[in-house]
Amino acid sequence: MKSDLLKKTIGILVALVSLAASASGQENHYVYTDGLMKDTSAKGWIKEFLNRQKSGMTGNPDALSYPYNTCLWDGEIARNRNYGRDWWRYEQTAYYTDGLLRLGYILDDRELVDKGEAGIIYTLKNKESNGRLAHGSFSHATMWPMCIFFRAIQAYYDENNDSGIPEALEKHYLSYSMEDLQNWRNIVSLEGMLWTYGLTRNKELLDRSVSAWNNGKFGDLTPKACAGDTIPKMHGVTFCEELKLPVLLYAHTGDKRYLELAKHAYDNMERDYMLPDGVNTSAEHLLKNDNIIISHETCDIADLSWTLGYFLMATGDAGWADKIERIVFNAAPGAVTKDFRSLQYFSSVNQVIATGYSNHNEYFHGSTWMAYRPIHQTECCSGNVHRIMPNYVSRMWMKDKKGKIAATLYGPSEIELELGDGSTCRIEEVTSYPFDNEINFIFHPEKRSRIPFTFRIPGWSRHTEISINGKKMKNSPESGSFFTLDRIFKDGDTVKVNFCMEPEVVHIENQGAYIQMGPVVYSYPVPQKVKEDTTQYENMFGKSADNENFKCWEISPDGSWNYALYKPSISDFEIQISDPDKYPFDDDGVNMKIKVPVKKIDWTLEDNKFTPELPEPDKIKVLHDNVEYIDLVPYGSTELRITVFPVLNQ
Repeated sequence: MKSDLLKKTIGILVALVSLAASASGQENHYVYTDGLMKDTSAKGWIKEFLNRQKSGMTGNPDALSYPYNTCLWDGEIARNRNYGRDWWRYEQTAYYTDGLLRLGYILDDRELVDKGEAGIIYTLKNKESNGRLAHGSFSHATMWPMCIFFRAIQAYYDENNDSGIPEALEKHYLSYSMEDLQNWRNIVSLEGMLWTYGLTRNKELLDRSVSAWNNGKFGDLTPKACAGDTIPKMHGVTFCEELKLPVLLYAHTGDKRYLELAKHAYDNMERDYMLPDGVNTSAEHLLKNDNIIISHETCDIADLSWTLGYFLMATGDAGWADKIERIVFNAAPGAVTKDFRSLQYFSSVNQVIATGYSNHNEYFHGSTWMAYRPIHQTECCSGNVHRIMPNYVSRMWMKDKKGKIAATLYGPSEIELELGDGSTCRIEEVTSYPFDNEINFIFHPEKRSRIPFTFRIPGWSRHTEISINGKKMKNSPESGSFFTLDRIFKDGDTVKVNFCMEPEVVHIENQGAYIQMGPVVYSYPVPQKVKEDTTQYENMFGKSADNENFKCWEISPDGSWNYALYKPSISDFEIQISDPDKYPFDDDGVNMKIKVPVKKIDWTLEDNKFTPELPEPDKIKVLHDNVEYIDLVPYGSTELRITVFPVLNQ
């Protein structure tokens, strides 16, 4: 009865939304806004991650082969084969340009910046007579590549404040018909249209956005689909991209009905398709998570974390930041090698083999898609992977409606603020988070200044202690909230935050269980044998890494992994903490391990080459009664892993 009432209520909301007139002339309704990338510096392990991107695939596009070894958007990209649609090469290089450019800005690396900005400058200079920003090969076929390239242009604007950008984008979007706008993934153009509306206040952009989404002719995550009891079986990346649209409509109209539809769609996805590393299934479509070895594309890691950033900004709800951290701290490093020189197209929470024939998903079953390689059959993930961590850094610090600073996403970093009186303040965030429960915010104002300082209390921290210059506050702030200290700060003042970070056993009905602590999921690192894979696979169409330092890998198990958790209880776990100063994803840098009791069971590779499904709970066969103890490590420090274990309670 409750479900019927909810369904009826949501149905009414959809009807009302479709009839609603667009708001005009009002400010946006974001609680927090981004755009502080140029004022933010990465530190500690995050800076090391970004440096490995630079020395790895991001800084060496020749290793990624076509289309990354071309001019990118700084000219027309020649087609080199018949495989794939004609616009693919621009989609893929748009992903890469966004990541490359943001990485360059964050690291203050002129070479990376120049390479990324060149394509933007060329595209702006070579627009069509009607103002359209598109390259000839996709100008009239699809708006989709520009949906992606807009985000690189947005980063360029945030960094350079180029006043010509809003005008150019305005003409671009208005050059398309409403029919064009509602054609398939073209609807994602609303992201750039609404951003442009926020700067130009051209109401036509807002009206067209409202009408296009409400008419629901694009066929995927329509208003009707958002309101339903389930999400239709659709392309996973398309879901992640379109999920942001009703949130953006809410932010620019103030109509909460859009936000309710977005949240309802997300809740349905989380119930049916979410995986323990924080990303939805996508192999390549949304598939039920009742089989935990279903994979997700690496594209989804970038796209879902970016979309949830809009949820965070629009609602001010700390829970969305918790979800973003879960994605970035687990799924992201878990899909690339530690040196950022190869990646997976499909990545799984359980994967005990990663070779050129080990893809256990139905889509391209038995192919290269789960191997760690710098090149893949389809290149979208090879471009999108570069965006994940630069995007995260760009949203670690935000401002509220009054322009006051907020620490929204955590990790070692630094922000330079301009205060209302014209002076500045530098805030250091000193921490090994999420591999430590302590964060120190150290303030360096030019002079004693009143600074309202807002920071997040994660939902998983049941009790949080805050100290100011060593003096502990009496009251603990509420979990899952943002907390504000409004005080006069002087140079060297330190706000220390200690979260309650305890292991938790999460049971998945009729499957198994996994262990998490704070935002980090823990996995068993399967002993592995690694060798270079020099096989020339037909599905690579002759592509190869044009750089001898970037190799394709065949990684197979080289030891036991067939374990079941035995009576898992946190009281029996042993937490081991070591040197926090090493890179936490390297084998010798893992500074937090959880020792758990297990028993060996009858569980082997499927057909001797595929990761097997979890055995049915009532059919687990124990090989011997000896209880062993194994170390679990952060998910992101593994290539081969068991994350979700069968469970023995007897």
